[in-house]
Amino acid sequence: MMAGSRSDLLELFFDLALVASLTLTSEKMATEGWTGMAQALLTLSTLWAVWVTTTSFTDLYSPQERRIQLVVLGIMFGGMLMSAALPAAFGSHGLIFGATWAGINWTRALALIPALRGRPERERPVRVLFWTTVSGSLWVAGGLIAHPTARFAVWLAALAVDYVAFGFRFPIPGRPPLPQYAVVPEHLAERYQQIYVLTLGELILVTVLALSHMPFSMDRLCAFATAFVAAVLLWWSYARGAGARLRGAIESSPHRHRLVQTNPYAHWLMVVGVVGLAAGFSRVIAKPGAQPESNQAALVLGGVALFLVGRAALDHEVLGRIPRSHVLGVLAAVALLPAAPRLPNLVLSLVGALVLFGVATAEFVRRQHEGAAVAP
Repeated sequence: MMAGSRSDLLELFFDLALVASLTLTSEKMATEGWTGMAQALLTLSTLWAVWVTTTSFTDLYSPQERRIQLVVLGIMFGGMLMSAALPAAFGSHGLIFGATWAGINWTRALALIPALRGRPERERPVRVLFWTTVSGSLWVAGGLIAHPTARFAVWLAALAVDYVAFGFRFPIPGRPPLPQYAVVPEHLAERYQQIYVLTLGELILVTVLALSHMPFSMDRLCAFATAFVAAVLLWWSYARGAGARLRGAIESSPHRHRLVQTNPYAHWLMVVGVVGLAAGFSRVIAKPGAQPESNQAALVLGGVALFLVGRAALDHEVLGRIPRSHVLGVLAAVALLPAAPRLPNLVLSLVGALVLFGVATAEFVRRQHEGAAVAP
């Protein structure tokens, strides 16, 4: 049942289910206020957990196995159902969203426990079932609560249980920690690289759809071009930075398993940042000359800051350092937030892109200097 070294086509097919959730999340962020943004962030974090746990699942067990294929396809359907329920997750579709996530976790564990009978590997799905019974009960209970604020609080607690359990490898009081499983560096690196590029595709999709529904004008075309430049910078920063070195870092790191545990959280920050930027740019394209609302400024500049925090975290884990340019970029984005509501939307998007450009330029110059230093 061991996984192969490369990602499987089934896994790429599974990734398509996340496209809808990314698009619906950015749409919710773009059209609703602060409450909607908080709700969208929680639901996106839950769907991210669907992806992360499934990626760990296919890193442990080969998707070539019939049983594993059926489990992955079932999770894919559940993820699509959760995405469809996302816009009304804090309304009429709460039970569908919460119970589906609980069901995904329970089904995945229950499918493995009989297959691993008599083997030491069975301990992991048993512990997963224990923890997901705790969190799943909260997810179902939250879906039954009518008040959106109370539902949010219960689901936030459930999500915290899921993230803590995964981060600490499903600990059980009085039992020894789970042994580290044999990580497949090439497979794991490919999966995170693929999902990040897919997220950038969502930024492109949202901005193209936003422009397609509006009359073309010079300021809208400028906003669209700015969104494209931002997408290129987000790609370049990852593809020419720590993201490209992810496989080698996992292979050579003396703390390989720590990197495996922290990798999902660093990428989560980057994914949330990109989705926030997609929501912000869609509103800029719709009304490039209007004054931005405070939550729109948070989408653009906050999205830039979150992405840079995630990139800095990834650099720290992969390269053993935190780039000064990323720290300065985060400080610049945060410092500009108070002045952002007084800027036209188009100028706000340009400011966000300029922060990314400044960070990318500093990184390019640093790499050139490093290359010159090691040259004979």
